[in-house]
Amino acid sequence: MFTLIRKSEVSDLKSQLRQLAGSRAPGADDSKRDLFKKVISNMTIGIDVSSLFGEMVMCSATSDIVLKKMCYLYVGNYAKVNPDLALLTINFLQRDCKDEDPMIRGLALRSLCSLRVANLVEYLVGPLGSGLKDNNSYVRMVAVIGVLKLYHISASTCIDADFPAILKHLMLNDPDTQVRIPFFKEISFSTYDKSYISVLFEFCKESRVSLRESS
Repeated sequence: MFTLIRKSEVSDLKSQLRQLAGSRAPGADDSKRDLFKKVISNMTIGIDVSSLFGEMVMCSATSDIVLKKMCYLYVGNYAKVNPDLALLTINFLQRDCKDEDPMIRGLALRSLCSLRVANLVEYLVGPLGSGLKDNNSYVRMVAVIGVLKLYHISASTCIDADFPAILKHLMLNDPDTQVRIPFFKEISFSTYDKSYISVLFEFCKESRVSLRESS
């Protein structure tokens, strides 16, 4: 009986989400928030709500940051356990990495870099490269952290993408210290092999001087 009730609830959520998808009516985002909260609640107690994937993505076509965050939590959860949804999740996040709102670009990039899916590396290089050159400091900061995460997955990919040189330029020239601070925190507390250390630390001393001077 409990299982039947849950299946019925998921079916009702699917129907309600479909009705709101694409809606720009007053109060639509508030209604979506309520539904998203119910979906996340079901997900966190182990109820399979992966069948709502399409509706959740369609309803997140909005500038509402709260909706975006909940949707990223949802898609990230199912991307790591459902290979069929993993590629859809990556495509969805890559699209949001190009959004007009820098907050959404940054959140999408952070979520993309945090996915635990196979062959993720090939999907990160493009968004990270764009993020490092973004005109918004928050997006650049997220990209810096993302590049350092990418190193732990594939150091050779970082080298091939010329990310060390781009990082060097940012560390020496970025006007916002918040972009540079995560880099120094990461390399201070993480373990890197000698080949990557030689690339990163060759300009570390020079960068620290620049950081102090701009503080």
